[in-house]
Amino acid sequence: MENSVKILKKETFFNENGKEFEKITKEISTPRKTYLKGVISGKYRGNKFADISDESKLLFDFEIYEAEVICKSKEDFKENEAFFIGGNLFPKEKLLDNLNVNLKIENSSFGINIKDPKLYDFKPVRRLHQTEGEEVFGTFNAIITGYILDYKKEIIEEIIEVEVIVLPSNDCKCESNDIKTGNSRINGNSNQTEYHCKHHNDTVWLNDKRIGNKTPPIPPEGCLSEIFGLIGIVLSIIFMLIMLVQIFYFLPFILIFFLIHFLGNYFERFFKIVGLLLLIGFILSLINLFSNNNHYNPKPVVVENQREKVNNEPIKDTLVKNVKDSIITRYRIWKDYDGNQYEGKYQLSLNAFKDSKSFKNNLSVSESSINSYDEIIWKLKERDASKLNGLYKLFDSINTANKLSKIKFAEMIVSFVQDIPYAIILENDCDARLYNDPFTKRYLLKSDALCDPFERFGINTPIEFLMNLKGDCDTRTLFLYTIFVHYKYDVALLSSEFYGHSILGINLPINGLAYNYNNNKYILWETTAPNCKPGIIPNEISNLNNWRISLKSK
Repeated sequence: MENSVKILKKETFFNENGKEFEKITKEISTPRKTYLKGVISGKYRGNKFADISDESKLLFDFEIYEAEVICKSKEDFKENEAFFIGGNLFPKEKLLDNLNVNLKIENSSFGINIKDPKLYDFKPVRRLHQTEGEEVFGTFNAIITGYILDYKKEIIEEIIEVEVIVLPSNDCKCESNDIKTGNSRINGNSNQTEYHCKHHNDTVWLNDKRIGNKTPPIPPEGCLSEIFGLIGIVLSIIFMLIMLVQIFYFLPFILIFFLIHFLGNYFERFFKIVGLLLLIGFILSLINLFSNNNHYNPKPVVVENQREKVNNEPIKDTLVKNVKDSIITRYRIWKDYDGNQYEGKYQLSLNAFKDSKSFKNNLSVSESSINSYDEIIWKLKERDASKLNGLYKLFDSINTANKLSKIKFAEMIVSFVQDIPYAIILENDCDARLYNDPFTKRYLLKSDALCDPFERFGINTPIEFLMNLKGDCDTRTLFLYTIFVHYKYDVALLSSEFYGHSILGINLPINGLAYNYNNNKYILWETTAPNCKPGIIPNEISNLNNWRISLKSK
């Protein structure tokens, strides 16, 4: 007998990095034999006794049609182990392979089907014996052994990775990180190599070289390629105009040479000297022109958007007298969804940073459950909310200078966080061998993986995030929740144990996927990927039944 497997449910979900998985719920039925022994009494029918004095000599059509088995205790049952009983064994060939009886044990009664029954010390009750023609009816007592066949059922869940190519959305375009997957193909006249995406767990195919003498067609690249093409045409026209202006500078020199040629006989010596000087000047101007064009060095673009400096000027802590502190200053540059650039500095107290980390490391939690997680992040938010004044000043100054609406102000704040590279926060070391979780293991195996190890609860507090700029989904949503509560937004922090993800919800008049709660719509906002707008959530994590509110401001 083999185990039987029944598929109860299949569910598809995606992790934070966009990788597709399938969760399969199975019911496994394992056959189980439960052997029993007991006293059986019942009724039988059959042909006449061959010799009524010999009660065991019943003919082969003997049939038990009603019987009751009494077991004294649980010791009369064994799993997968038969009972061996001495005594006279009733002929097995006169019994059916399955015997339906009523089982009684400890004042309970069950209808069961005993397989492979064996009867010992079979005793007909002669005073209840009846004969009708050739048939005989009677009752009997005996000892019985056999087994009951049932199935032990177990529900298990299995998660498997689905190997599919997921195309990135328009808002989070795939950008190659120059790491090859090892796959290649021929597309038309081009060799193509598959690369990993920089901000997603997806791949993209890029052309390598031409095949033969044919130039492969350039695939369309969307609106960005059209913009770059238009910019190239405009720059070409400007260059041609600049060159025309440079040619006009030489026209007087050309006219003078013609005058020298025609009037040279009259002013030969004078014009020869003037002409020589003009020729030298002309040559020098050409050298200067082409020398400047060939050595043009544009002003370098600053690609590092995070700068910091430490001000070692001592200050007095307002809580403890005569305790020295240091102020950490960070400078950030980022852009919102419309390409508007924001920049500025914020300051943090080094003692506040140490206090926040110490509070997290010594936080007492009653139990490991969903409620305890909500309690942890609420306490971390309450501890840090009043110590972010340096960041509040930066956001206030940007809001005043740009006169942002409530929606644009929220976009400016969220894009501030989305611009920071994703980093996984772990309670243990950044060693992929320590983890069974597929997302964590696969992420840590990447060459460009960012990881912050040995952080209690696997989360950074808002002050820690501002200091080291390392955070994954729940670190970012907790930080943004804290900021938006300060600015009186109606905001929620949503968690999903099913998806293993955390996301922001905000009550603003924006179109998109929303979580409904008490007649309010909380627009879902992804915080881990750059340039992802509010309300745009992948279908793979969009089942609202798998989300719940962990924190809510109003």
